[in-house]
Formats: sequence, structure tokens, C-alpha cells
Amino acid sequence: MQNYIEAIEKCLNQCKEMLQLESEKRRALAVNLGKDIEDVVRKQQAALMKLETLEQQRMQAQQQLGYDSAATATQILEQMPNGPEKDRLADLVAQLRQVATDLKEQNKDSLELAKLDLRLIESLRAGGQQNTTQSGVYSRSQAARPPQGTKFNGSF
Repeated sequence: MQNYIEAIEKCLNQCKEMLQLESEKRRALAVNLGKDIEDVVRKQQAALMKLETLEQQRMQAQQQLGYDSAATATQILEQMPNGPEKDRLADLVAQLRQVATDLKEQNKDSLELAKLDLRLIESLRAGGQQNTTQSGVYSRSQAARPPQGTKFNGSF
């Protein structure tokens, strides 16, 4: 059981690291730092690969205990006798659920920020194309006018 508990703990720690990376990505998206976003996404991909490896180790430990690899931690907890191992596992599972929920929410927020940035970029591109002549050069009358309905965005 100790190997299984350690495997769950490693998964939890990896998820906490992924949560930190998601926070970094959100901050980079909020201030539109392209290079930082790329770096964080690369780190997230590596972290996800590591989590997949840890998950395989957890499933192996679970099978060594005689449980099906598809069994959930909750199902395993239900079958365990009361005691310190069960208490420790229950605590880890609760933490893992919370971190997973937080990660899902932050990922959702990051996705919304990315969509907002994309819409802004598309809007700016569409607005820029409307102010050009067929040759792609600004016409004199349009160049003299400030763009209508736009605000300076501090993230540029």
C-alpha cells in the first residue's frame, strides 16, 4: 500500500506543479507576453508527459495490490480497513481532487484570455485592412483620421 500512496502523492505534486505553470501562463496571457506564453506551454507539455508516466506507475502499484487498473481511488478507499493508511490516502485524494478542480478552472480562464486576445488581434487586423487602399497603402484621408471605436490597450 505504501507504493500506491507514494504514487498518488507524486501525482498530486505533479498536478501542483502544473497548477503553478497554469498560473504563469495566465499571467503571461494577461499581459500578452508571447515568448513567455510559448515557454510555459512547452513546460506544460513536459509536465503533462511526466504526469502520464506517474499515472502509469500509480496504476501498476494499484494492480500490485490486486485492484483493477481502472479502479478509482474512491473505490479503493471504500475497500480499505480504517487506519492511518486509509486516512493518509483519503487526505491525498481530497487534495488531488481540489488541485484538479483548480487546474481545470485556471485552464478555462486561460483559454478565455487566449480567445479574447485572438479576437482582439483579428479585430485589429480586420480594422487595419479596412483602412488600406487596394495597393495596401493607407489613403491620405484615412491616414489622417484616428481609428474609430478603439482604445489603447496597455498590453501592446
